[in-house]
Amino acid sequence: SDDFNWEHTLVSSYVGRPLNPPAQENFVIGVLDTGSTVDLAAGASAEILGLQGRHLTPNITPIGGIAGTMDALVTMPIGVFAAGLEAVTPEGRLDLAKLIGHTNVAALAAPPIECNDGSEVSAVVGTPLLAFYTTIIHVDRPRKVTVRDKIYISPDVHITTSYEPAPAEYSRRIPMELGGLSPVTTASYFAFPDFEDILGEWLPMTPTVLSMSAMSLPTGGAFFAEVGVLQGTPGPLNALQNTRMLVDTGAQSSIISSNIAAKLNLPLEPDFTAEVCGVGGTTVVPGYYVDYVRINAMGGALEFARVPFVVIDMESPEGGSLDGILGMNLFWNRNVVLEPTTSGTGFLHLSDPVPFAYIDLNLDDAVDLTDYAIFAAAWRTTPADPAWDPRCDLFLDEVIDTRDLEAFMDSWLHMVGNAPIDTKL
Repeated sequence: SDDFNWEHTLVSSYVGRPLNPPAQENFVIGVLDTGSTVDLAAGASAEILGLQGRHLTPNITPIGGIAGTMDALVTMPIGVFAAGLEAVTPEGRLDLAKLIGHTNVAALAAPPIECNDGSEVSAVVGTPLLAFYTTIIHVDRPRKVTVRDKIYISPDVHITTSYEPAPAEYSRRIPMELGGLSPVTTASYFAFPDFEDILGEWLPMTPTVLSMSAMSLPTGGAFFAEVGVLQGTPGPLNALQNTRMLVDTGAQSSIISSNIAAKLNLPLEPDFTAEVCGVGGTTVVPGYYVDYVRINAMGGALEFARVPFVVIDMESPEGGSLDGILGMNLFWNRNVVLEPTTSGTGFLHLSDPVPFAYIDLNLDDAVDLTDYAIFAAAWRTTPADPAWDPRCDLFLDEVIDTRDLEAFMDSWLHMVGNAPIDTKL
């Protein structure tokens, strides 16, 4: 109601009127993505949510990704709400009582974002919302729902205003700092009048992103962690390389820049190549197994060996180039609490390893000999082999080996009596 109020408003319940009623049916399953500076819906998902017609401005914002850029339309001020799959009823409807979100938000409506394997990016909830809430991700509590005849499986996700992770359950705390071109206290868009109707509404010129203050020009921001990487034998001439990596809950793989790859003295010939998909489409990038990765944390450093990284050069929200992205492939077997803050230091809380939740390879709600047969058929294969099955590549390192077998067996043994997955957890 106020053309000069461009700041978002945090809300703990679903408010307002749905753009495309009924809201219980017209919702989409998207991604919680701390690597995204905006809230976004793409293709058919934007239409399902009602982001069309009078709810769009004529203003365009380019969005970039791994494979290029595309133009997206800035929406009129709307409300954006989210919850984990627990908010979806067995009938495939949305329980509005479980939503939280923010209003007075200029989101983006993008063209379809599709991958070569048929998957697509439907919607993204980014840092304008996630920076102000705590997100709890339980990978050992899988949820499975069916929405419009499509099956979705996800860790149990809960977005809340406050949560105190118990040290007994979350033994590591990785510090995260909010980085950007300016200090951040809020999220807002920037508006300007329509010159054809100078006395009319002030249309959003930019999407809502993190900003220094209400009515300031939004500059965005992201959460960063310090990550040490080393290739080869440590010594005076081969020290641990300290990098500043963006913490990205929407990234399946971890990334290093070509600059860091050079500092690690990686060979010109990659260990593998990977097909990656994002905004702008799909592209093939080189990848390497980095010998040693160390992430300092309260409770003790996390250390990893032979970690797969793909090499991609990307711009940083802090300006300049990005050292890399800390993706979720390092934490696939841990429960996670994302506790960001716009002032001081936030934390990424990690549990000790837990049983892997996704070894139900044929999605029949049971972990049994059928799953084992699928895994056995793909044993010791790579993408170059006819028997390759990406469902069995649990570490996303493009080889199905003893690490994948250990994860499979660990999961199987911890599923009580190999009973069907309880989606009511």
